[in-house]
Amino acid sequence: MGSGAAGCATALTLIDRGVGDIVVIDMQQHPRARIGESVPPASRAVLQRLGVWQAFHAQGHLLSAGSCASWGHPELRYNDFLLGMQGQGWHLDRTAFDEMLCEAVGARGGTIVRGLRLRSAERSDAGDYALSLEAENGASTRVTAGFLVDATGIAASVARRLGVARNQVDCLAVIGAVFDLKAPDAVPSQALLEACADGWWYAAKIPGHRLIAALAVEPSQHRRFADPDTWRPALHATQHVARWLDHGKAVPAGTLELETALAPSAILSRVVGERWLAVGDAASAYDPISAQGILKALCDGEAAADAIAGCLAGAGQTPLLAYQDGVFARFRDYLRLRRHLYQRERRWPLSPFWHNRLLHP
Repeated sequence: MGSGAAGCATALTLIDRGVGDIVVIDMQQHPRARIGESVPPASRAVLQRLGVWQAFHAQGHLLSAGSCASWGHPELRYNDFLLGMQGQGWHLDRTAFDEMLCEAVGARGGTIVRGLRLRSAERSDAGDYALSLEAENGASTRVTAGFLVDATGIAASVARRLGVARNQVDCLAVIGAVFDLKAPDAVPSQALLEACADGWWYAAKIPGHRLIAALAVEPSQHRRFADPDTWRPALHATQHVARWLDHGKAVPAGTLELETALAPSAILSRVVGERWLAVGDAASAYDPISAQGILKALCDGEAAADAIAGCLAGAGQTPLLAYQDGVFARFRDYLRLRRHLYQRERRWPLSPFWHNRLLHP
């Protein structure tokens, strides 16, 4: 369930491991627009293992020269530890990237089914899962699965229906917009992070002479900053992001439309069970400040597929439990990194955003 990076990476690796009859189901008719993504240089090796490097390269994603950050100090510092973008990475056309992964699954014998929403998942006496699915027009269908993978992102739709609890450490609301650049060469091909009193800003060029700018704030501030009359002045009040917009002669891509996404730091109480497994953000979701989004999803997909292949080959729960141990260990490492990053910024100790993250790291 779910055709994003984690779901497709799981499907592609399962096919490579000789597992057949792979069906990827997504409730969206088309990949939904996302606020933006960058991938680090290490992504190349994963894309090569998945057999999609040539297709990725042919899409012409925008090369990234690294990162810069105003974090803990007003000036920019380059190739900082923040954003994890040392070396040459890529800024993605995320919709095209997701479509490429789905096409690869279909080209290798997997089945992609779109526009179906999960209504229920029940385990039969035989051990299979009976899925009740509903189309946009209300028509219902049922699918029987010998193994069920939850790749539905932070919604964790399958795990919730199986009664699995979710442990949330923190949550951000990320509000962003896309701009057209009339002078794209005047903006560096880097990822930019700029802390502010209300949270932090992210900006990066993306393919098509465009730029994404997004603000991460407390969820309680979502309604306030989802108003363009608040978001736009906050953007222009920045020091570095505003300069990029000015130099690039940025104008909204049409009417200024703000996209909002929740970004929790959370993990399921368990990510495997009897012939089911959660992968990607459905299993464990990270703060975008960690810059591990797509790369984490791809790597988790590979690990999940290896565990499933082992289980189906007769190894029982052992490979699934080993996969779960890995997810838990990586989440603990992530929490240590997150704590370190937020504690580096102490300019606004009385700001609710920073106070909360310094007091409860």
